[in-house]
Amino acid sequence: MSIDVMFSQEEISFRNGFRAFLEGLDLSFILRMDKEDEKEFPKDFVRALGQNNYLGIPLPKNVGGRGLNTVCAILAEEELGALAFPLGCAMGMSTYLCRAIYKYGNPELWKKYVVPTMKADLICAEGITEPLKGSDIARLQTVARREGNHYVITGEKRFQKGGIGADWFLTFARTNPDVPPHKGITAFIAERNHGVQVVEQFNLLGWRGMGASHLLFREVAVPEENRVGEEGQGFEILMYLLQTERLMEAATALGSARECLKIAVRYSDAREQFEQKIREFQGINFKVADMAATLDAGRLLCLRAAKLIDQREKRPNREVAMAKFYSTEAAWNIIDQALQILGGIGYTDYYPIERFLRDVRVAKIYTGTNEIMRELTQRGTYDELLKEKPSPAWNLWKGSKNLI
Repeated sequence: MSIDVMFSQEEISFRNGFRAFLEGLDLSFILRMDKEDEKEFPKDFVRALGQNNYLGIPLPKNVGGRGLNTVCAILAEEELGALAFPLGCAMGMSTYLCRAIYKYGNPELWKKYVVPTMKADLICAEGITEPLKGSDIARLQTVARREGNHYVITGEKRFQKGGIGADWFLTFARTNPDVPPHKGITAFIAERNHGVQVVEQFNLLGWRGMGASHLLFREVAVPEENRVGEEGQGFEILMYLLQTERLMEAATALGSARECLKIAVRYSDAREQFEQKIREFQGINFKVADMAATLDAGRLLCLRAAKLIDQREKRPNREVAMAKFYSTEAAWNIIDQALQILGGIGYTDYYPIERFLRDVRVAKIYTGTNEIMRELTQRGTYDELLKEKPSPAWNLWKGSKNLI
């Protein structure tokens, strides 16, 4: 199950080192995270990552990052996904939020927020989704008005990863209602002690222990220097951070699928029915073949998108969207088929497949539903293919003249 041929020696070495780091941790907290009443964010785990320089893997070293590429970041996410899907999210936030602040913020913000977050001295979260505005991000209703040297933010945010445990939130609010929706949004760093309130802690089907919450901004005064970028630049910043967030989410989901495939393979090689191993039945081994091919296809889509992000020539919106919807749906299907191979025992908590199934289901919803990802993919595909020169044989086909 190796696609190492696609990676550099530096990337392989990093992944192997990260695996060794994880193997040295006490991972029993993963079982506690999945309790139905567990809502606290896994701060101790994030601190261990920060103390070993595993937060902000693709961020520059001068702000506390590791100075590696996005490929290394998604390799780490896949390894965390193989342990527990929420852990990839816990690590990923520091990457995509601080990456946006590094690009659009200033050295003062780097020093105050990015550097301590890389060490896990501070925990970050995002403030994007709202009760009445989910995928329609450009029309968010949280507002920020300027008063002297502060911005006063009023509104609500929902489903924050780490909302209960975070020290600061990269928050998006409308500062100008008189321009097109996507041009009137501004980004801010709002600290919890600025007055951000948790008004609800959500019980979730899966993805527990991530501090998912509903936040209230009631006249929250944020200093002017905590604005990220210029007024009206918020939507651009949001789209920038989402490309990394979506890709990291996709890689994490594939890590969970990889682990479930491994369990299914080992189980089918050990389990016997009708005097033979169940792996001998085509109903089982053809499932394994499809699962393996689907997994690697998703991993290659993620790898392509990561490389394009690192090239920085243009934002690979189409490629990231494609990787996100394909990989998260592939992960869901692989895990579901793994459970089917195990049969009744897979439906119990004797193996972690039922937990992976519950956890990964959310991946098809958040950071942009897979329906939105398909919309972005088709839009980019039309833009790309309509600009391409037809093949040399184009004029041989009678109908081609109608398509030019």
